[in-house]
Amino acid sequence: MKKLIEKEIKSEQKYKGTLIEVTRDTVELPDGKTSGRDVVKHPGAVAVVAVTEDNELILVHQFRKPVNEVTLEIPAGLLRPGEAGGETAKRELEEETGYRAAKVEKVFEGYTSPGYSNEVLRFYWATDLQMMAQHTDEDEFVEVELIDLEACVDMLHAGKIKDNKTMIGIMIAQMRSAAA
Repeated sequence: MKKLIEKEIKSEQKYKGTLIEVTRDTVELPDGKTSGRDVVKHPGAVAVVAVTEDNELILVHQFRKPVNEVTLEIPAGLLRPGEAGGETAKRELEEETGYRAAKVEKVFEGYTSPGYSNEVLRFYWATDLQMMAQHTDEDEFVEVELIDLEACVDMLHAGKIKDNKTMIGIMIAQMRSAAA
């Protein structure tokens, strides 16, 4: 495996925004040649799988500018500096949906798209839910919808869910439901 490693020669910042940074990295390939790599640097995020006592998945409808459509997603959000993933999961769930989780459990984490980004997405299972009040960010507009887990699975199979983290979230919920 060591023979697959690319050595970074230089990294040049091309863009720095409020969410991401983009660099153009020059690397030395395993065969000694050089090549360029565009890299999106991301602070990391969490995704929250929350199922009510009635076996309904808590989802949000949100307009996503990069794809120019309203998507149906599990709640998710960015890690804040110094904030633990579980804290982020609880905060994002309550901000976006109004539901407070007494407990969150990390299920797993993984790269969203390692071909161009270093983003790590952490999936959390939220339990002991209590309805509070939704308090989204100033520039965040979402509508909450509770959908029966089996209906979510049907929507997934029918291609009505296009967001990958939500697809994974539905599968987590389905596996946890089957194990219970």
